Amino acid sequence: MLRARLAPLALLAPWLLPGCAASRVPLPLPTPLPSPSPAGMLHLEGTEFVAARVHHGIPILQRSFFWDGNGEVDDTGVGLQWGHFVADDMALGVSGNATNWWTPGPDVQSVEIEGLLRFYPVPDWPLFVSGTSGYQLADHAIPPGGTVWNFSFGFGTGVELPIAAGTSALFGVDYHHVSNALGHESPRNPSQNEARLWVGCAWTF
Repeated sequence: MLRARLAPLALLAPWLLPGCAASRVPLPLPTPLPSPSPAGMLHLEGTEFVAARVHHGIPILQRSFFWDGNGEVDDTGVGLQWGHFVADDMALGVSGNATNWWTPGPDVQSVEIEGLLRFYPVPDWPLFVSGTSGYQLADHAIPPGGTVWNFSFGFGTGVELPIAAGTSALFGVDYHHVSNALGHESPRNPSQNEARLWVGCAWTF
């Protein structure tokens, strides 16, 4: 009779006695999920980026801002950019373009090398502002009636759309000016102003 009464307590002994409870194997803790990687380009000091893009230029005739422009040749090209963030949200770098000018006769090809400044006016926003200045060399006079060499500069704005960690798609529009700096009175200086619409992709590392 006593043995029958003690049998239920024997079953509960491992849970009631401290020594026995300590011998139980603890359940493994759940493995924490990895933190998600930041999406899109990084804009931190010390970061570098490379961007590839394509553009199409639409001429702006006559005076725009402070510069005359008599050239009226559409152009299409590809470009590469490299930049280094010297501070958070501000990068300095270099830009190169290879462009085809759709002249009435045989097309003209040119290459262009420019310095690059890009900054993000509002931290953590995808909006950026950029400026370039440099030199262009073509295989024939461009705009027609000018020279094969020109100075160039531009400025504009764009936005980033994150694709993956460190990678973004870029969309922008630039005001772009080419001129050989011979002066607006010179017949050999038909400078050109244009709106350059462009799309690209950038990677930070």
